[in-house]
Amino acid sequence: MIFRIMALLALCAICVSAMGTESTIEEVALHDGRHIKVERTVKRPTEFKILDPFFGLPIMPRTETGGPIFSLKFNHPNTQKTITWQGEQYYTPVLLDIVNGVPYLVINGQISKQTEAIYGCPELPYFYLKYEPGFFGKWVPVPAEKAPDVLRISNLSQDSRNDGGFFQKIIPRTYEEWNYQFKNEHLNERKVWDCRHPRKPPQQATLPTAIEGIPEILETTNYTPDRIAIAEEWTGFVFDLKREGECKKLFRPTDPNDCMQGQRFVKDSTGKKPAPYSPSAQFNMGVRVLCDKYVWFVAHQEERGKIVISKFTITGDLLYRTSFRNPDPIESFVGYIRIPSLRSEEGYLYFDWLDFRDINREWHIKRWLRMRMKESDKPNPSINSDATR
Repeated sequence: MIFRIMALLALCAICVSAMGTESTIEEVALHDGRHIKVERTVKRPTEFKILDPFFGLPIMPRTETGGPIFSLKFNHPNTQKTITWQGEQYYTPVLLDIVNGVPYLVINGQISKQTEAIYGCPELPYFYLKYEPGFFGKWVPVPAEKAPDVLRISNLSQDSRNDGGFFQKIIPRTYEEWNYQFKNEHLNERKVWDCRHPRKPPQQATLPTAIEGIPEILETTNYTPDRIAIAEEWTGFVFDLKREGECKKLFRPTDPNDCMQGQRFVKDSTGKKPAPYSPSAQFNMGVRVLCDKYVWFVAHQEERGKIVISKFTITGDLLYRTSFRNPDPIESFVGYIRIPSLRSEEGYLYFDWLDFRDINREWHIKRWLRMRMKESDKPNPSINSDATR
């Protein structure tokens, strides 16, 4: 019995040849008003599965319909020579035209290292192919910028798709022309199979060195046993929902269609002042941002063992950058500035410091320091404007 099962699994593993095939003849309009008849064939292979696609574990044998494999056949309207094209699985022909006697084909599909030699590696998932005649004849990739401009509107019939606009009838040449729902991710992400070079983030504004201050401790509270905070009480201790929420009004993406271009200050009339700590449309991990009459950036990873505080106007001008060394740690506890406590008053920065730890979602506070430090009276130099555009 076991031998029969193993034999069945082995048979299923090698059987991948079953195909469902459809052929249609359609009349295709060329850009110059002529029409040609095109035979369009699509094969849908039946794939036998014996392994789970995610974990690679054996499963009950089953069959699945694979992605389509397209092919085209037509006669050149000038020479009447029969020309064929055979596509790779999951790549769909969307436009066929004859420009100055040369056949061109546009196909739509994923940008991949596996098909780069066949289709090229364009920025957008529209591949331009040119037919080169010869003894065998072949289709060769053409960069989108060198493809004839008349290759603009899909003229081959398409199955209905629910792909968020990955394919569109008016073939885009730029991201502005592409209406894909996830084009921002396509622009910035690089999957392991993507043949495009990784994007380099734009140069960030160079912030001047923070001037180190020496805080004084106004009050010390040690808790024995630990003070325990949970849920909303802890949230109120460490998050300033009002001031952190106000920041949404003061920053905007440099380019809404490109999250790698960072952010700008909304109230900056020049539109050129970059938000610090923002290589993308979000702020860096480890940076907290508060917005009131000023904009405060609090970073705990910028300098080892220090908290760095940057104070900006709401129009994006740097007022100063200051820092202080973390108070002496308490074993087994984490120390951090209490964000809601940060404020400036009469030339001083006031803030609290908590030493705490998490035990099963209960926050145990061992020490609470109330501190203040003189605000810097030495204005920092202007931010390096190399990153401004």
